[in-house]
Amino acid sequence: MTIENAGAILALVDEHGSFLGYLRLLDYLDYSSRISLLTRKFAGLGRTSAFVSRYCVNEETSAGQDRRTTSQFISPRVTIL
Repeated sequence: MTIENAGAILALVDEHGSFLGYLRLLDYLDYSSRISLLTRKFAGLGRTSAFVSRYCVNEETSAGQDRRTTSQFISPRVTIL
């Protein structure tokens, strides 16, 4: 997976000048659509890792509520007394 993802990134850099250039092309999409596109394009990249990687490079991320409602699995809240 890692080698394929690296190849995909290099192809995007060749096509758009940089990976950031590619990300700028996604600006017209809403957050959920961007994440869906990225998780389909890169093997092993899930919704949470896509969120974290975007957050780490100061890209737009959704509020926690948006992430919970768009997730396929909503974990129950647990109260520890």
